[in-house]
Amino acid sequence: MKNLYKLKKHTKVLSVIASLFVLTVFAGCKKSLDIGAPATLLATSNVYTSNSTAEGVISGLFATMASPANMYNGASSVSIQQGLAADELISYNTFPNLFYSNSLSRQYAYYWPEIFAELFVCNSAINGLSSSTSLAPAIQKQLLGEAKFARAYIFFNAVNLYGEVPLVLSTDPQVNGTISRSPSATVLKQVIQDLTDAQALLSDNQYINLAGATTSDRTLPNKQAASALLARVYLYMQDWKDAETQASNVIGASVYVLEPNLANVFLKTSRETIWALQSVSATYANADAYSLILTIAPNGVIGQFPLSSNLVNAFESGDNRFTNWVGTLQGGAITYYYAYKYKQGQIASGSVISENPIMFRLAEQYLIRAEARAQQNDLSDAQADLNVIRSRAGLPATTASGQSNLLSAIYHERQVELFSEFGHRWFDLKRTGRLDAVMAVVAPQKGGSWSPFKALIPVPQSEILLNSNLTQNPGY
Repeated sequence: MKNLYKLKKHTKVLSVIASLFVLTVFAGCKKSLDIGAPATLLATSNVYTSNSTAEGVISGLFATMASPANMYNGASSVSIQQGLAADELISYNTFPNLFYSNSLSRQYAYYWPEIFAELFVCNSAINGLSSSTSLAPAIQKQLLGEAKFARAYIFFNAVNLYGEVPLVLSTDPQVNGTISRSPSATVLKQVIQDLTDAQALLSDNQYINLAGATTSDRTLPNKQAASALLARVYLYMQDWKDAETQASNVIGASVYVLEPNLANVFLKTSRETIWALQSVSATYANADAYSLILTIAPNGVIGQFPLSSNLVNAFESGDNRFTNWVGTLQGGAITYYYAYKYKQGQIASGSVISENPIMFRLAEQYLIRAEARAQQNDLSDAQADLNVIRSRAGLPATTASGQSNLLSAIYHERQVELFSEFGHRWFDLKRTGRLDAVMAVVAPQKGGSWSPFKALIPVPQSEILLNSNLTQNPGY
């Protein structure tokens, strides 16, 4: 696949990508836009001379992220593919799934093209919004905050998937055409800066739509969404103090409540949602659900993935999450279990969509704070946070005592609370140093083998051929 950020040789490709991001607005937004200048001029300042065209770029970005069959939603999503790579999901496909067999190849692009296409739009938007003198100040501030949040989120995911990645902050073809990979710490420093900027720019404790009005819709980020992502970033960086601080900022915000009824957690109306992507498909309410909800026994069926016994057996007796969030299907003598957090998969035309793909929710923030507190030996407060989640699930208070045991209990709680949600299990195993031990057992069960280098995804060989300054991850 052609390099999507090597502008020097591929300006026409990027121009088409830019057009698609803007044109997505027509399918995904209620308000009509007067685009005026051709959408191919995304990287130029004229797009940012009116509120409507500037809004179109950002709404197009999030609409593209929400569309089926990408890394955020659908069969190709991180939720599905990293769930298969780890010990969450089973593939019965007759066509081999390379994530499931832990046998990724440098010949395939995986998430890379999407990441850098979206980063191009983010960088174009940040540059254009920052230099614009004709936008309404409130609109300009909000859109800039959204663009910086999006860039931080995309870079953070890229680092976790690939390790070192090019720190692309420019739309200059001479710069981007020969850029090399940057140390992960350098990229994460930029992530933190973008999120700190976003906190100052985005609305506080409320949500603003593209018209600049407050809304109950949580599909555009606010200050608390930036704080939630910062809490996750700091947790992954083992900056326990700052992880606790950011998670506390979200938990203390009045707009969020843990839904007492587990059946309501993944609805559009959930008070637990911090940030979600708005469903934009006429076919799928939630494209992840289409791959996760079993409709027939999965033997040989492409695209439907039941839960593994490793995950099913991790639930404690009496855990209401198993009752509410795990479905069953009888296939002859075999009982298949499947993720049933989202209930709407493929839908009929005109159906009311009641679910959106949720990227951040409050329960994770309690678990982040619990882990950060335990790492700082604040064991009683860590237990209290853990017990908030356990109580909601109908479970008794944890009996884990001592730092090591309590951390193990928190990791276990993350496994059963966050399963099938954007690769949490895979990334948790990596960041806590347990991936090799778990996968040495699990990979052979899936018909594959395990080596530590497989913790990272290969850089597409086609990208390296186009840019000699790029290097490959070891082992590939």
